[in-house]
Amino acid sequence: MVNKMINQKQIMTEWQKAGIKINGFTYNDIQDIYNQLAHNADDEKEANGIFILAIRKAAMNGAKTQWAVSNIANQWIQLGLTTVEAIGKYEQESQQTQPKSYYGRPLKQESKILQPKSDEVLQQNEQLAISLGYKNAEDMAKGTHDILINLRKTRAERLDSKPKTGLTANGNQVLKRF
Repeated sequence: MVNKMINQKQIMTEWQKAGIKINGFTYNDIQDIYNQLAHNADDEKEANGIFILAIRKAAMNGAKTQWAVSNIANQWIQLGLTTVEAIGKYEQESQQTQPKSYYGRPLKQESKILQPKSDEVLQQNEQLAISLGYKNAEDMAKGTHDILINLRKTRAERLDSKPKTGLTANGNQVLKRF
């Protein structure tokens, strides 16, 4: 038995808005999906609503074929969802519990970046200073400052002498052509 769609015009409008392919089989495909929904839904009005929701979900997922709409409708039927309200609740719950995926691949869950506290930063600085041979973080800061000042003062001299030694300004070996 073939069920008559309640609002075929709206279904076709949604189908076109979604950008789903239309070909010589489209009408039969739509009719098949609708018949399956009408057979399993509470009534034909619910089947019509479920069909429109399936089209919209397929469009949101970027689908371009009738198979996507059919698969979404089949999934809902297999889960026993026979009303638009039940599907709405299911979709809302599934969005809250699962992060969105990217082309079917689940997203990697990363831990949130925690801002370090000032005492943690000071503690890390002290540990770094000791590991580098300084007494404390202040001595390390002064020593680093002095090294940078000295490097800045001698930059021109270092740049002039490096071509003679075969080293770059960074101290790396210059490549030689042969």
